[in-house]
Amino acid sequence: MNFWAFLSNQITACLIDDKGDIVWWTVPRFDGFPVFAKLLDGERGGSLSLKVNPEKVVQEYIYPNVLQTVIKTMDGKVTINDVMPLGESSIIRQIETDFPVKINVSPTFNYGLYTPIEVEVRDGARFVNPLGDDCLAVVFFGQHKRTGRNEWIVKGKVKLYLNYSTGKELGVISKRIKIGSLDVDNSFDMTVSFWSKLTTGNRLIDASIGTIYGLIFRPSGSVIAAPTTSLPEVVGGKRNWDYRFVWVRDASIIAEALLQIGEIPQARRILSFLFGVINFSAKPFFHPLYSVDGGEPPPEKEIAWLTGYKNSQPVRVGNAASTQVQLDIEGFFVWSVRKLYEITQDKVYMWEYTDQLEHIADWVSNFWELKDASLWEERGEPKHYTHSKAMMWIALDSSGRILDSLGIRDRWGEARTKIREWILSNCVYDGYLVRYPGSKEVDIALAMLPLYGFIDVRDPIFIKTLHKIEEDLVVDGFVKRYRKDFMGEAKHPFTLGSGVLARIYLRLGELSKAEKLLSNLIRASGSLGLIGEHYDTENKLFTGNFPQGFSHAELLMALKEYEAIAGKQAVLKLASGDNSN
Repeated sequence: MNFWAFLSNQITACLIDDKGDIVWWTVPRFDGFPVFAKLLDGERGGSLSLKVNPEKVVQEYIYPNVLQTVIKTMDGKVTINDVMPLGESSIIRQIETDFPVKINVSPTFNYGLYTPIEVEVRDGARFVNPLGDDCLAVVFFGQHKRTGRNEWIVKGKVKLYLNYSTGKELGVISKRIKIGSLDVDNSFDMTVSFWSKLTTGNRLIDASIGTIYGLIFRPSGSVIAAPTTSLPEVVGGKRNWDYRFVWVRDASIIAEALLQIGEIPQARRILSFLFGVINFSAKPFFHPLYSVDGGEPPPEKEIAWLTGYKNSQPVRVGNAASTQVQLDIEGFFVWSVRKLYEITQDKVYMWEYTDQLEHIADWVSNFWELKDASLWEERGEPKHYTHSKAMMWIALDSSGRILDSLGIRDRWGEARTKIREWILSNCVYDGYLVRYPGSKEVDIALAMLPLYGFIDVRDPIFIKTLHKIEEDLVVDGFVKRYRKDFMGEAKHPFTLGSGVLARIYLRLGELSKAEKLLSNLIRASGSLGLIGEHYDTENKLFTGNFPQGFSHAELLMALKEYEAIAGKQAVLKLASGDNSN
């Protein structure tokens, strides 16, 4: 079941609930503050809402990131078409209604801390930050009437244009731009045209492509993990994190998925961005995550005045994982670079980054014996995580292969041998791989290792690991990432795991098992095809930040690999199943 629709213009994003209300919108870019944050506080968060009593609401994507909401009431029908126009921090909403509809526009600033000063202007209003010069402008085109503070009534065909600017004289309502000169129709049409080019005819694949492209920050080519912060992994719990940043791992997985579906230029842009943040003074990726412009992420802090989603506190902005050592990320990155090279054979591109690849390989060779926080970003004591060590081996293997093909000697073979021997000597218990030495537990990260070439999928050690994963982590047709961590039980399955495990089953020729995992995930994604971070199998709800980029990426790769075995019609059959909960 979907609670929100997702829209983006590759600068910022918003979420729209199942009543057509805009409940989340950050400005001026993904990691900015929200002018609408009802998602995290129903009282002071702010939203754009319609005062109607819906009997039935149907939402669908006309194209990726072009949303239509049809609201049926006792008084008639309201049809809304929403886009976020390209190149600006704006939303355009086309409304066609059979009866007068009241609209309330109540933005806030600094995560709901400041109520704006409302300045009435021709055909709308300007909401100004009382402690700054930034503002949100609201302009109506069509039949409308102001009925009070923050409220208007519209009827017939009306366009609503919302534009955020960092200064009053920089936005659409300023001395240098007249409202009559705005061509909102052209902006709407050009945006629709842009997104229409991403359609494949497969609803499910289009949803994942649209989500991934919607998480890309177009000015730099980076890609964020998710557009939200502090949506809880467990409602009422404290696992509430800010995902509006560029994780090296997530971005690399997304780049690989784009390569698999033939979107090579965009995958190259993501990898070029990541090459651009490699430093030579220390660990190549000194931070596990970066801001969308490549800068250091902000420190983590709590927003104490927001109640949180369904009273799930604390609300956090920034992410303290930026201070962690995560040793797997260079492996994820170089693997995707290797895939790009295998597809394009572009030696000119690779030569540009040979220094970075050599630095990665040298650093990993020298420091592979460090402990880390793992891809699960454990905030307890660092450990020698099996998956992290294996991904370091993969970083050396992939770097060595690329550089050797360019005539640069692969001098990291000894380090690769040491890492593999260490893993097999220390990280195997009772014939299966474990999370770290001394543990008896498994996690879904261990299932990734055949996908990256560390171990053969039919190796007896891996087969026994797979059986342990099935026994311990598969719950109600979904997959947990692990049983517990430093914060206690991992309550809900992790959606990334369904795609990972499905890909393993496909390599083993177990199509029915893969189909079951994929069908369950597809059914959970609802009519809009969007996937969150976790899935509450009891209440049939996604939890955690939403939508989740790498979950969509794994699903895309699984579907592409399934198509190679079973054919396009089999994928269409999966996608056209009953997706209602």
